[in-house]
Formats: sequence, structure tokens, C-alpha cells
Amino acid sequence: MEINDISTQLLYTTVPIYAQNQDSSLATGTGFLFSVRENEVESIPLLITNYHVLKDAVAGFVEMHVANNGIPTDKSIRVQFDKSVINGNKLGNLDLIAIPLAGTFNDFQNRKIDIFFRTVDQNMIPSKEQIDRFSAIENITFIGYPSGLYDEKNKISIVRQGITATPIWNNFKGEEVFLIDAGVFPGSSGSPVFIYNQGTYPIKGGIALGNRLLFVGVISQTMLRDHATGKEYLNLGKVINSRAMYRELNNFIQRLKNNK
Repeated sequence: MEINDISTQLLYTTVPIYAQNQDSSLATGTGFLFSVRENEVESIPLLITNYHVLKDAVAGFVEMHVANNGIPTDKSIRVQFDKSVINGNKLGNLDLIAIPLAGTFNDFQNRKIDIFFRTVDQNMIPSKEQIDRFSAIENITFIGYPSGLYDEKNKISIVRQGITATPIWNNFKGEEVFLIDAGVFPGSSGSPVFIYNQGTYPIKGGIALGNRLLFVGVISQTMLRDHATGKEYLNLGKVINSRAMYRELNNFIQRLKNNK
């Protein structure tokens, strides 16, 4: 394993979420780790997922990677949660929730449990100027646990790819979302979506040389069509724009600081 490879590190930004609902049904989803960097040495670690994944949960857990000498192993540790994680953690009117992780990480440290993770941060969010320069059709990569599926032996998530089905610079139907043409299934909810190009990437008017990694959004819904025999997947997913997420995340963090 080349742990310093960017694509490898992206695998460790996500965690699987399992939630038991009030009606005893089991919901699965994807969460990802996001750090709000306040300066060069301080940051606020958060778990981000869709609000609908947890809104009816009474209990559940996420799995985090166990490390050995700074290298991820094939072992994981479960972090239990209850319905209290929902209270006050919804991000505005978005289908997103942010769960502070500083206490969890401090507990791991006190118990001398070494975990391995990588975080997405605000420096990976494209500026408005960058978004305005995006092509209408961009290749996208998203990481998660479709239908709860992942490599349970090696504790590795599933990587999927597709293209933008509507331009990132448009608000689809007036919402701060865009659509992707990709295999999006239940369990993919909460998956971070990236533009990840190696070697070359399209720009308006031509091709640019180099690498590009940008966090553009969070999957919130798979699109379905009703017909006589039931529902059919359209191979389309709805993605909440990362800039909208970060705006509400700033408001959330300000509330946390004011309540201290």
C-alpha cells in the first residue's frame, strides 16, 4: 500500500454508519471526516452525513480504522452513538448533520488507541471563481458504502465514478444541489463527491496539465422513477453543493463556540 498516494488517502476519509430506527428498522449510510481549520495547528474535527440517515435513529455505531505505527490495519473499532447526536447538529435547512468528534478522539488518545483517518477540509472546496470555470460535464469520484457494501476484511470503502448530469455551477430546480450520472444507491447517502483528475483535466477552451482534487459536494439522494411494477433506479444522484455545506457549517461552529 502506498499510503501517501492521494487516491489511497481518500479511502480513509469515510466511515460506515449503521443506525437502528425507532421502528426497529436498520439504516445504513456513509459519513466522512471534515476538519474546519482555524489556523495552522488547530482544527475542529467533525463527522458529516445526511440528516435523513440519522433523524429517526435511537442507537447505532460508526466504524473507524485502527492503525499500527501510523499505518492503517485491517482492524476497526466501533464508536457507539444514541439519538442525542441529532440534537442541535442539523446544518440549517440542508439534509446534512455535523457531529463534533474532538471528545471521541480525546477518548481514543486517553485509551492509547491509535486510529487512522484522513479529513476533507475547507481548502479543498472550490471557490466561486473555480466553479464558474468548471466544464458542464466533469468527471466525479465518490466514496462510500452503497447498500452497506464494503470490503469488510480490509476495512476499505467502495470508490465509484461518474459525470455531472447537471452543471455544478447551476442550482438544480433552485436548490443548492446538482445531479450526477452514476451508480448511486441507498447507503451512498453522505458520500463525499470529488473532482479528482490526474495528468490532465478539461477547462473552458481546452485541456490543462496537472492534477486536481476538489471537494464539490455530498450525495443526499438517489433518483427513482415509479412505474407499474415498482420503483426503478435512474442512475442519477442528487449532490448538495459543498459551498452551501460549508456556509451552514460555519454557522454551526459559531453556535458551538457561543454555547461554551
